[in-house]
Amino acid sequence: MAGNARYSSYAVLYELNNRELRKKLDLFPEELRYYAILANSIIGAENAQRVEGTPQAVVEDGVEFVSKLLGMASPGQDDTFREILEKYLIETMKDELRSCCPNCTKFNACLDIENLEVGNLFERRAQGEETGELKKEISLQVADALKGAPYIDTDDAHTLCKDFRHQYTASNMGEIFGRYSDIAAELRNSFGIDYKRIQEEMISINMDFCRRNGEVR
Repeated sequence: MAGNARYSSYAVLYELNNRELRKKLDLFPEELRYYAILANSIIGAENAQRVEGTPQAVVEDGVEFVSKLLGMASPGQDDTFREILEKYLIETMKDELRSCCPNCTKFNACLDIENLEVGNLFERRAQGEETGELKKEISLQVADALKGAPYIDTDDAHTLCKDFRHQYTASNMGEIFGRYSDIAAELRNSFGIDYKRIQEEMISINMDFCRRNGEVR
């Protein structure tokens, strides 16, 4: 992917990640939002360490950010935080397996990512330019680009779009399952989450994914 297209992709992913964060925060009352942000950061950092191709700088930034948050207010084995962490882990896996435009192999093509101008703007921001005007223009251009992906907020793109092809198939679900199982094991050791319950939830998610993709009758 050329430089401009790569930064255009970063701009789109940044916007989508912000939307997902806001959506997940709405699952919790105001007084638990800090715990929710902490859970989001922990799981994001754990995923980044295990997804092939993640830039090392991104991995290091994520780990450093989590370390700072934990230094400010470490939840330890707090029951409320543990429950939030478990919910966040399951919801993150569900998001990764949803039948929606961002999870389609043709997502970048539908957005014409190679020809978006927003990449030039996002590169400037990545290099330290943080003006309100620049951020607003990036947001507007990404919103315009996302008009090419009408099924962002659905789990039915596999039935609504004849060209939908999920980024994952039933045959490589083992890799996804293994990644989230590893994360769950790490969170069990660090925060005491219920590993057995998470495994049961993952199996259910796996079966649902296979049904949607025609692998289980």
